[in-house]
Amino acid sequence: MDLNRRKDFVFKPGLKDDGKPIIDFRTIPLRAILRLKELPPLPNEYDAHEAVGGVQDDRMFGNDTYGDCVKAAFAHFILTLEKFEQGVQIEIDDQEVIDEYLRETGGADSGLYATYAMKDWRNHGLEFGDKTYTIYSYAGAEPKDHVAIKYSIYLLRGIFFAMQVFQTDIDQFKAGEPWHLTGNNGSLLGGHGVYAFSYINTHQDCTHCLTGWDENGLTCMTWGEEQFMTWDFWDARVNQAFAVVDNRNKWQGADSPVNVDLNDSYLREITGDGTDNPGCPFPWLRPAKKAGKIIAKGLGW
Repeated sequence: MDLNRRKDFVFKPGLKDDGKPIIDFRTIPLRAILRLKELPPLPNEYDAHEAVGGVQDDRMFGNDTYGDCVKAAFAHFILTLEKFEQGVQIEIDDQEVIDEYLRETGGADSGLYATYAMKDWRNHGLEFGDKTYTIYSYAGAEPKDHVAIKYSIYLLRGIFFAMQVFQTDIDQFKAGEPWHLTGNNGSLLGGHGVYAFSYINTHQDCTHCLTGWDENGLTCMTWGEEQFMTWDFWDARVNQAFAVVDNRNKWQGADSPVNVDLNDSYLREITGDGTDNPGCPFPWLRPAKKAGKIIAKGLGW
């Protein structure tokens, strides 16, 4: 923990959908593609960084200069995914993350919509070094569905989420405190995109007990630091969450926790062929409604 860097940090809001997220009804629900009845019980705590053999991750990725938090969160996520897939630590330069951010915004430091950024990650990918990192699909998780959130971290190496940031949150971050509710939020500063890689479900052996916050919660990577947050803080601040299925081949087979065939069928209905996701960005138009009804039917809604 670099308290000097925290103290000097200036928040740059990077989400356009702060408080009123863009909802695309074509987004596959996470619970629709997880074989929940066949999944192993959730462990009391899980750390995706530890599970993949350790991830060196202390980069700001330009989020102290630009409001590129969404792309920075994706970069943090990719470091873990690639360590899991390749067994090596890949290199991502700060400027590459900034360039990806400005590419999607058209050159303005204007922030991004989380929903559209997920779609861009799947279709365009992120160009880091000499490789383009795409994902096979993504799924939306209800933020207050803690079981699904934890399964995403446990089985899919993390979760990306969108949150509101208040002055109290920045004060706690600068002081090196876990994010927790105090009853006094201060002013709303804007939206923030973040990657979470760890959760804890027990008070025993909790590292945060030493500082007085022994509640269960999650740990995320943001602004180059690991930041713990309590579940009640998560419930109050987070308005969107997305899980990532990064590689189709890896999740095939009868023992897979992901129902790949069902995921493929949803993608075909959403995109037309399951290989591209051009669609229409406005969820109230007919294609989105049709796909949304198909997904809802599959879930028994």
